[in-house]
Amino acid sequence: MNKKIGVIFGGKSAEHEVSVESAKGMVQNLCLAGYKVTPIYIPQRGAWRKADPETVSGGRVTGGKIEPSLEKGNFMLDGKPLKLDAVFPLIHGSTGEDGILQGFLELLGLPYVGSGVLASAAGMDKVLSKDIALKRGLPILPHVEISGRDKRSVDAGIKAARRLGLPLFVKPVQLGSSVGVTKVKAFKDLAAAVAFAFRFDSRVMIERGVDRAREIVCGVLGSALAAGSSVPGEVRPKGQHEFFDYEAKYLDNNGMDFMVPAPISAGTALKMREFSVEIFKAIGCHGMARVDFLVNPKKESEFYFCEINTIPGFTSHSLYPVLWKNTGLNPVKLSDRLVKLAFDRQRARCGLKTIRK
Repeated sequence: MNKKIGVIFGGKSAEHEVSVESAKGMVQNLCLAGYKVTPIYIPQRGAWRKADPETVSGGRVTGGKIEPSLEKGNFMLDGKPLKLDAVFPLIHGSTGEDGILQGFLELLGLPYVGSGVLASAAGMDKVLSKDIALKRGLPILPHVEISGRDKRSVDAGIKAARRLGLPLFVKPVQLGSSVGVTKVKAFKDLAAAVAFAFRFDSRVMIERGVDRAREIVCGVLGSALAAGSSVPGEVRPKGQHEFFDYEAKYLDNNGMDFMVPAPISAGTALKMREFSVEIFKAIGCHGMARVDFLVNPKKESEFYFCEINTIPGFTSHSLYPVLWKNTGLNPVKLSDRLVKLAFDRQRARCGLKTIRK
């Protein structure tokens, strides 16, 4: 019998629209892989709905109401039991990629694709993930964190950040898709960039940049015990985009070139692939992740860990499925492998004791 997989998408974060686009591709991939798919849409306001992502427009849907159930199946659809075998979370950003949704699925006892609660939270936190990377020997760029919006905290953070030099990148600590990120090339623009980032998160990171950095990414697939990395790819922003910002990722069809494999030496490529697996395992990730590096354009061997994305995109613009396609795994087989990894983890956990004897 075909397994029933729920694809959860939408969500309450600023990456809502990206999630909808990711779900369009994933629903198709899982159907082609032989699964019975139930798309579950989480609007930014209102009840969860069963809804085809192709029909979602501006958050307006008319599908059946979905509610969790601990007694009759694991969900209810319009008051009737809906029993799913596993879930593929595709909510990017807060409440979907940061461990909150994963904790909810743990309470339901459902196998789910991707990292668990702790790894999801750690991967989403740019400061914490950099600290973990540093302890594992990965090179990182210096940064300043501002965790209070009051004038005293912001002024102190900006003063400390000036010592890092230019350019600077100002980022919300717990958000992805380059939402709220600003490249600062003059100190006079720093306060405005910090205020903009605080619109999306309660913590802001100011990171020393690498001017005109080359952006190299690797995909990771597997478990904390056995994971492999894809060939690296290089993102080259085009036109008015100075870095791989939100517009270049999702709104501008001509906003970047993606070169796979990346035009780097075999030695640098191997080191990046090894580092990608290292940080994946160090954080305790499972299933999938994309690891991003920044490279000095004048010295290829000088590169830095930037961030890890535990729910990478699956849109037509997304990097993760393209990386694996160029490593020999097409999107349908990749999606199938990710679901199988979810079931593998669940089987392993079923053997653990939950009571003392």
